[in-house]
Amino acid sequence: MMGSTCAAGRSGTGSRMIEPIVPEHHLLRRVDRLLDLAELRGHLASHYSARGRPSIDPELLIRMALIGRIYAIGSERRLCEEVRYNIAYRWFCRLPIGAPVPHHSTFSKNRHGRFREVGVFRVLFEATVRCCMAEGLVAANDAAIDASFVAADASWQRKMRDGDLADPHSRPVREWLQDEAVAVKTAGPRREAPAQISRTDPAAAWAARGGRAKFGYAFNLLIDTPVGVAIEVEATPARSATEVDAGQIMLTHAAQRFGFRPKRVAADTAYGGAPFLAFVIDHGTVPHVPVLERSGQSKGKFLRHAFQYNSNGDHYICPEGKRLAHITFHQPTNVHRYRARSQDCLACPSKCQCTSSSHRTLARLHDEDARDMVRREMQTGLYLRSMRLRRGVERTFADAKIKRGLTRLHLRGIRGAEEEFLLTAAVSNLLLLARRNEPSAKRRRVRRAFVRPSVMTDLSRAAAATTLG
Repeated sequence: MMGSTCAAGRSGTGSRMIEPIVPEHHLLRRVDRLLDLAELRGHLASHYSARGRPSIDPELLIRMALIGRIYAIGSERRLCEEVRYNIAYRWFCRLPIGAPVPHHSTFSKNRHGRFREVGVFRVLFEATVRCCMAEGLVAANDAAIDASFVAADASWQRKMRDGDLADPHSRPVREWLQDEAVAVKTAGPRREAPAQISRTDPAAAWAARGGRAKFGYAFNLLIDTPVGVAIEVEATPARSATEVDAGQIMLTHAAQRFGFRPKRVAADTAYGGAPFLAFVIDHGTVPHVPVLERSGQSKGKFLRHAFQYNSNGDHYICPEGKRLAHITFHQPTNVHRYRARSQDCLACPSKCQCTSSSHRTLARLHDEDARDMVRREMQTGLYLRSMRLRRGVERTFADAKIKRGLTRLHLRGIRGAEEEFLLTAAVSNLLLLARRNEPSAKRRRVRRAFVRPSVMTDLSRAAAATTLG
């Protein structure tokens, strides 16, 4: 049956001994006021027997996991040791003095069992998002999407080809083989396998990010700016194509789960392809994303914007007034092609500046209208404002890596990466709420600066009078 160590509260004698020791404005006190894990206990109730010996309280394990992420304690062995002798940690976990701390193997047993089946960390993260919305921290005017590379717990020396993997000897390998079997059935036989695969964590992608290539995952994040509340999280292999797809998934899930439909969404140039821009516009949001351009590769010839597109006749007009008609549409790449007549190009006085071939051709994406719309948005002041606000997602990544220890993953597999990312985003939201409820340091400084002159004057006068007397 499910244990109730944390649900019993802090009414015991041992708990009352700890209560006055923890400072009133301690960070864990402010976070504890925000936590309500009754929903998680309800989700987990069906995974415990109604009778038998009480288990370790799942709320205790979740509170310990939060401590590990807040204070960047990556090792579960070390986390159990810290909770054993740190009074503030014991108070947060509702463990009286003398109460035993769970063994570190309990985390693995629960994580790969009932926690993963229920999606505990997803439930925890979504609860923090709803709490931020209730507190008015989410304005739903501006949002930002980005991805950050996080190294996997896999050595760069243990690389292999897909065909070399035959023995599913570990849990990450078995999970990857199951996911690959489903993906092949969905995508068909033409699906290409990655060139390099890790023997330890085959779901991780081989990527060169900021130095020597290594295996890793992409921490995809959708935040509401300027406050920086994390709205949605996705874990993907560290590949550019999967990161862009994750951006679409996050916008869809945020609208379905929280009704979050921002007026504007900002991202970097990696998201500036036509399919993503068209998806954002169809989603009812204005994309403030630099358009991914390759039209400058013209070798000194007329650029593409020198040709005027006629949407009614579906053709282009060249600088000399000649017509480039639509000739074909390539469905796999969604590209339309337009070509001028050879007779017009041979007799054109600007042929040397236009093309070295017998006729000029142009390519137009199927979603080129979305790109044109974003090009117009790039000239507005709101676009520049969105680019400034977009830096908030970089601050979230920096806090996660520098302050929360998310430089290298502790868990393996795509599911383990997602759990770590969700826990990190949940902690980020909880700390935003905790800072909102504490007195501002700036206000305290202003209050001291305002009071100090008169107080110090009175003290100086009293000291002077005592000395003279």
